[in-house]
Amino acid sequence: MRLSKIDSNNLIDSIIQKIVFDGIKENFKEVRYGIVFGNSMLIHERATTAVLAYKAGRIKKIIFSGGISGVSNQNNEKISEAIRMKKVAIDMGVNESDILIDEKSNNTFENIENSFKLINNEKINKIAIITSEFHLKRCMGIIKRQNQNIEVIMIPCFDGMSDSNNWFLSDNMYNSGRSLVTYEAKLLIEYAKSGKIYDFDVNLDM
Repeated sequence: MRLSKIDSNNLIDSIIQKIVFDGIKENFKEVRYGIVFGNSMLIHERATTAVLAYKAGRIKKIIFSGGISGVSNQNNEKISEAIRMKKVAIDMGVNESDILIDEKSNNTFENIENSFKLINNEKINKIAIITSEFHLKRCMGIIKRQNQNIEVIMIPCFDGMSDSNNWFLSDNMYNSGRSLVTYEAKLLIEYAKSGKIYDFDVNLDM
């Protein structure tokens, strides 16, 4: 079934799991650029995942993307997510010359648009995306909506509470794994219905 045909009012855990996490696989391919999506509450986790991929030779250049006005900036940070992630990366040994910065983006659509602008003089046929596991499908859907031919290499970041193997263990309180993943499932359906992301096929066979 296409994502856009799913009723977001009747979601059970097994369907949420398929919508958000099916198709996310580590293939360990190497690529020139990796986009790291900012989130003020997950700066260290996402930056560290990017650095490990860089040190393993999976990505050659890291694009840190994130401003200061995103919804995750609950502590009113005055330094952009991109700069904060860059600092983590440099402290962990990444060459500054291998880092690109986008400080203007405050949502996922802007992250992707502005990151691609940084490399618009290069013809690329694949890109890595580095973000929380539950956020990967949305990022890929936006990219695929714009260019179905580009290969998207997904590198998940794990936080221990919103991952595919543990989100359902929490209750639905604010910012719990369950609330984040459930919200993401509904958002993916909404965006697919409105044509904002690629309309994935979701296998709902149990």
